[in-house]
Amino acid sequence: MISPFLKPVPAKRLLVINLLLACLYFVGLFVLFQRGNMYLYIALILGEVFHVWQLATLIHAAWEPRIKHDFDPRLTPPIDVYITVAGEPVSVVYKTVAAAKAMDYPNFRVYILNDGRVANKPNWRDIEVIAAQLGGNVECITRTRPGGAKAGNINHALTRTHAPFVAILDCDHVPRKYFLKRLAGFFTDPGVAFVQAPQYYANNTESFVANAAWQQQTLFFGPICRGKDHTNSLFMCGTNMLVRRAALDEVGGMCADSITEDLLTSLLLHNRGWKSVYVPLIVARGMAPEDLGEYWKQQFRWARGSLEVLWKFNPLRMRGLSHSQRVQYLASVTFYLTGIVVLIDAALPLFYFYGNMIPISAATMSIALIFVPYIFLTLYSLQLLSNFSFSFRAISFSIASWPIYTSAFLATLFRRGKVFQVTSKERSDASYLKLVTLHILYIVAVVVGIAWSAYQHGLSSSLITNASWGLLYVFMFLPFIRAAMSERLADKLPGTSVDLPAEKVTNG
Repeated sequence: MISPFLKPVPAKRLLVINLLLACLYFVGLFVLFQRGNMYLYIALILGEVFHVWQLATLIHAAWEPRIKHDFDPRLTPPIDVYITVAGEPVSVVYKTVAAAKAMDYPNFRVYILNDGRVANKPNWRDIEVIAAQLGGNVECITRTRPGGAKAGNINHALTRTHAPFVAILDCDHVPRKYFLKRLAGFFTDPGVAFVQAPQYYANNTESFVANAAWQQQTLFFGPICRGKDHTNSLFMCGTNMLVRRAALDEVGGMCADSITEDLLTSLLLHNRGWKSVYVPLIVARGMAPEDLGEYWKQQFRWARGSLEVLWKFNPLRMRGLSHSQRVQYLASVTFYLTGIVVLIDAALPLFYFYGNMIPISAATMSIALIFVPYIFLTLYSLQLLSNFSFSFRAISFSIASWPIYTSAFLATLFRRGKVFQVTSKERSDASYLKLVTLHILYIVAVVVGIAWSAYQHGLSSSLITNASWGLLYVFMFLPFIRAAMSERLADKLPGTSVDLPAEKVTNG
């Protein structure tokens, strides 16, 4: 089987040229143009520092292909399969448990980790019935004492089971028959703590949001995870993974100090010298969030947890990590600072429209000569790295998610209470336009601002530059606004159909 996550890396010279153009653009802002408002200039420079950092760390990850790990197909140790549940629909859970029970592996037992009771979910007793119906090697463990969210659920199960290896599946990720066979053999190396496979969203053609979420995954679980595998800095991704119990015991189980327990636990394992393995094969079929409300919850949880790791467990301070591990972990957790950077960048033209303030003074053509080649090659590199599956829709969602990431940043900064919210497995046809209020207000501000500035100052180089910059963000926000509409309303819009194949896998 050939996985869509296993693709060749572009020529290294292309990546080098891309980074050089980014640095040229950055240096050009310093030496080629006259500075305007000092505060706006500093904000612009800080934003560009972040962009260069993101590009450099992406190239660092993608520089080398994944390494070849030792694999012994004869290795079939006892495995406990954990399927975590916290109130999800019974039909979804049943399908996953039934598939897990039917896996082709000689020595395993399936455990439904039922947190529905402590989470006050009305269907927690129905989840227990699933175990009784399927019988055999299926058992339900229902917690009666809350604490630690998903990490606490897993840690509680660790005290009730005894196999030396644990497979962890979200209840919506249906495993294939070969799930355990394809992962277990990598533990022939006693230093391997966990083996991670990608998340594949089988429902990626079901909605506009699910399609965008899937396209975002292709970049992360493609070149980024392959690069993290090469530098031994891959982190657990919550599901589709096999973990050595002894490694978890050494760090006190799944770390419950963060709502992204998988990321933090991985960091602690790597800090103690354990290894990780990435297997870029689809071994389970999961479900993406299908509406913007669920996407919002998922992204906020990931952002909040990652930023907490940055605040409390800064990888730069961990002496047990290699330089490459520090870079890659720092790249992962600082990604969610994108929210602040996009907010700054998008606001710059508004300062010109309504305050006649600019960060730099330059002719539009001069800026375009150094900016366009840099941004074009960056987008082209992203396309090559993702085998042309990282679409404009995925880029739009990443940029337009700035209110989510900014909210997570502020929540972390001011230590607001956190709640682990499970992503729903059912689609809502409700409208989520209230979630894109800021995007709509921004579009109005740009359109009115262009008209007002043209009336006040006439057509000028500064107006053309700032109008182009503002309209670029307007263009980026439109798919996100479309996603906020109910499906009935959005289906009436032209050019909004989902066009990605359901599963890019071929037999081989």
